[in-house]
Amino acid sequence: MNLIRILLGYLTISLLVSMNLSANSVPWRSCFRTNCILFDLPSEWYLTERRSNGFTTKFDHFKTQALKEESGREIIPALVILFKESENKLPLHPILFHAESRRFSLITSIRKSFSIKKIPNTENGYKFLGMLGSFKDKEDTIVQHYITATEEEFGFTILITCYESVYPQIEKDIQVFLDSLSFEKRPNPWKIQNPENQISKAKELESSALSRLKTKKSEEITIALEELSDSCELGSVTACEMFTTLMNLGR
Repeated sequence: MNLIRILLGYLTISLLVSMNLSANSVPWRSCFRTNCILFDLPSEWYLTERRSNGFTTKFDHFKTQALKEESGREIIPALVILFKESENKLPLHPILFHAESRRFSLITSIRKSFSIKKIPNTENGYKFLGMLGSFKDKEDTIVQHYITATEEEFGFTILITCYESVYPQIEKDIQVFLDSLSFEKRPNPWKIQNPENQISKAKELESSALSRLKTKKSEEITIALEELSDSCELGSVTACEMFTTLMNLGR
C-alpha cells in the first residue's frame, strides 16, 4: 500500500498533463462485459466510486462539488449508473424492466416521461426510457431523473438526484448528459472459463497497470487506467479504488 501511495504522489503531475480537467465537458465510457454506456459530463462532475462483483453487477457513482442554497446550506447532486444481469439469464423486456426497476427510484410525483435514442428500423422503439419526477424528504423536495435501457439479458439503470433548491444550477449539466447518452456493443474483451481464471486475469491486469504507472509516461498511464478499469470490472476491489483515485488526482 505504501508503494501505491508513493506512485500516486509521483503521478499527479503526469496524469494532469494527460487529462484536461478544465474542458467544458468530459467524455465517459462505462462498460460491463460487451455492453457500454457512453455520455458526456461537465468537468465539475467526477467519479467517486466504481464497483463490480465481477459477474452480474457493476455501478459507477458520480457527483459534483457542493452547491450552495440561498441559505448557505451545501448540497451535492449525484449520478449513479447500475449494470445488472437478469437473474434467469434470459433477455429483458425494456418496458417491463423499466417498471420493475422503479424500486431503485424514490419518485412519487412524475413530472414528465421521455425517451432517448430511437432504435433504427422500429416504429416507436427507443433505447433509453426515462422519467423526471420528485419526492419529499421532510421539508425538502428532491428532483430525480430515472432512466433505463436493456440489451439482451442486461439491464441498465441511471439515477440523477438533486435537491430542487439547487437544481437550476445543474439543469444544463443534465441536458449535456442526456443529449450525449448512447449505447454501444464491444467485442468480448476476455474469454474466461471459470471464476479462478477471472481472478487470475484481474490480478494480471492490476499488476501490469502498476508496472506501467512506475514509468510515469503519459501514454503508459492511459493504458494503465484502462487496465485498472478492466481489472475492476472483473471484480478487483483494489483496482476499483486505484482507478477512482487516479481519475481524481489534482481535484
